[in-house]
Amino acid sequence: MSRGGKGANAWVLGEGRRRGRVTLLNPAPMRDEARDLVALADYLTPNETETERLAGVVVRGAESAAAAARALRSRGAGTVIVTLGAQGALACTADGLVRAPALPVAVVDTTAAGDAFNAGLAVALGEARALPDASATAALACTRRGAQPSLPRRDQVETLLGARGAAEARLNRRRAAP
Repeated sequence: MSRGGKGANAWVLGEGRRRGRVTLLNPAPMRDEARDLVALADYLTPNETETERLAGVVVRGAESAAAAARALRSRGAGTVIVTLGAQGALACTADGLVRAPALPVAVVDTTAAGDAFNAGLAVALGEARALPDASATAALACTRRGAQPSLPRRDQVETLLGARGAAEARLNRRRAAP
């Protein structure tokens, strides 16, 4: 969330809506103002703690995250994506729930994971790509120390996604073998 004037975030989101643009709200760092912005977000991306504060529902895993996300959708958010750290992310859409598992990486520092997730999501939305792109971006950010130095480049995200896809294809071939 912006540190601008009290109404800066509401103005930006409202103006985006007025102009027919997709709006994305990451409520971090969580402030009370975020509760008033939920209905202006096409995509709302709180972590577990932020989800609890926004929805008033205790989040202790995927099931309670889904209940909280549904509560936030009922307050006007388009799609709610609850980031669940090592458990990945859970998206609650008009069509139902979508799980994006975390990609296995050697975690060094999670400082920029949320920022990386939101950046990856913004790129994915702009290019009509899938939620795992955002998860891969966040996973890679956890493999290095610091905030800005840990943010991955596109080619690194695509390499991780490609390696994961190749591993899943090998596993599926093994399962299909007689």
